[in-house]
Parts: sequence; structure tokens; C-alpha cells
Amino acid sequence: MSVLISVKSLRKYFPVSGLPFAKKQYVKAVDDVSFDIEKNTVFGLVGESGSGKSTLGMSMIRIIKPTSGTVLMDGVDVSTLRGRERAKWSSQLSYVYQNPVSSLDPTWTVEQSVSEPLAAAHVPQGERKDMVLQSLASVGLQDYFLEKFPHELSGGQSQRVAIARALVRRPKFMILDEPTSALDVSIQAQLLNLMMDLQREYGLTYFYISHDLNVVGRVCDRIAVMYMGKVVEIADAWDLFSSPMHPYTQALISTTRFKSSNFLGFRLTGEPPSPRNPPTGCHFNTRCPYATSICFQEEPKLLVAKGDHAVACHNLELVAQGKIQVPQNFQPVSAGGNRPQGQVD
Repeated sequence: MSVLISVKSLRKYFPVSGLPFAKKQYVKAVDDVSFDIEKNTVFGLVGESGSGKSTLGMSMIRIIKPTSGTVLMDGVDVSTLRGRERAKWSSQLSYVYQNPVSSLDPTWTVEQSVSEPLAAAHVPQGERKDMVLQSLASVGLQDYFLEKFPHELSGGQSQRVAIARALVRRPKFMILDEPTSALDVSIQAQLLNLMMDLQREYGLTYFYISHDLNVVGRVCDRIAVMYMGKVVEIADAWDLFSSPMHPYTQALISTTRFKSSNFLGFRLTGEPPSPRNPPTGCHFNTRCPYATSICFQEEPKLLVAKGDHAVACHNLELVAQGKIQVPQNFQPVSAGGNRPQGQVD
């Protein structure tokens, strides 16, 4: 497969206000992140709340301007695009937000909301309604939804409208930012299956952001794990779940319903450090049961460990052997089971 999106050394730093004349501080929400997304695949990004996932997604398509780094789409640096070329690029991507209700203007009808991207792209007025109806039909909504307002919709219907709006210009690339987390469990599975059907039907490429590995493990082809602004592991989905290498990934997978028997899981203790004052060395060293002296002195680099499985860890051999260095932080988790297949249930 060919690469559609290539992220290279992307950073987004937010300045922190402090005392006058004090040294300027930054929260490094996204810190030197690189990866490739192949066409017609689903690339997942997982991590705890506050790890920088949404900031990364919005920086990739310049909803917020990154501090540095580049994003290439079909080999073109999107930051260099201007005028018509930038408008053409914008039409090829879309973003679906976490909260479906707040993403819709309460004073607009469904027709107005879904047709807004068409108006922005200067699509002739006479062509818009048919395109809106087609987009609504693709997400399972009938014509009579055109005149409804957001307060008349359920959470699931609101998210279907948001997806229809994202699809209406037939983009190549969609960022799905926890698109089902605000919905009832019974509705989540329906929408996930719908989004996967749409991905296959239209040949879409998804960047799926979530904190829920149970979901990501079902729908994604390749997965990156993020901790405190940094990607600590990237692998194909099956490899990540069957042979996770980073202790943080192991801890996350320990909480899923399809953890592998090929690793010694443990439960995370404590909260992540303050992003204003991260630890030196590896950011995970305050919660890692495998941490040794080098972890507190030197930041690990994200390097390929085997095949196309990359990990940022100094102690891969200790982790593989389950040699715990800090027993008081270790709460073992019994392993077993296999990764489920098929549709989400």
C-alpha cells in the first residue's frame, strides 16, 4: 500500500503563563511525533486522557497550528499550500468530534449543518440538497431529518449527522476523535459498524483517536500508543495485542477483554506526572515497574525493534522477561484469551 499521510517530527507546545521575567515554560502536548498512515486503512491512536491525542489530530490538519514539524499528504507538505491548492486539500479531509451535540449549531437545521462544507467549497446551490440527501442516506437517516434541529435528535442521530457532514464532500482522510465515547454502549456498536462499512464502501482512510483499546483493537489496522505527548509504541494491531513491548502498552492491554498470554501484565498506579513539569529521562519512569537508572537519565528513542514494530524503551529485555524492578508498584493481571474478530458487539 502507498502512504497517504506522513507525520514528521510534529510538535505542539503551549506556553504557560507565569511570573514576569521568569523563564518561559511550555506544556509539550505533542512532542516530536512521527508516523505514516497508509491509504484505505484505519490507524488508531490510544492513550490516557491528557496524553495529547486530540491535540495531535487537530495539529495534523491544522485546526490548530503546530509549533514545528511537517505533515505530508500524498507527498505534499500541507503547510506550503495556499489559495486554491489549500482549499482543494481541505476538501479531502474532515474531522468528527467527540461530542456530537456540541459539534452541531443549535440554531441550524440538519440540512444547514450538513450543507455547510458544500457552501464553504462554493458548490452551486442547486447541487447541494441532493448531495446532502445522499450523505444522510449513507449514514441511515431519512429525508425528514433535513428540517430537524439538534435538540430534536438523540445522541446517536446527532453523531450520524456529524458523520454525514464529514462525508458530504467525499474526503480521502477522516479523523475520528472518540466518536462514540459520549454515546450509550448499545449505540456505540451500531455507529462503529456503520463507520467501518463507510470506510470500505468509499475507500476512506481513518485516523481513529480513542482511550478504549477494546474498540481500537477491533477496528484498526495499525496502532500508535501515546503517553505525555510522545508516541511510545507503534505496531500493526495484531502484533501490538499479541506482543506488546512497552510497559505502558502492556498495562493498557491488561485492562482489555482480549489481552494476550504472551506478556506479563500489570495495573497502572498513580496519576501521570504534571505536563508542566515532566520527569527527566523516560516520562513513564514514575509509574514503570521496570525502570532502572538509565530511565531517569536518558529519554528513549522510538526505534524499530522487529519488522515494523517500533518502541521507545531502554529495558526491552527486562520487560520481555517480566523482571520487575519496583515490586511495590506491581499488581499482576492474569492473562489469557484471544483478540476477537468480526463486528463490534
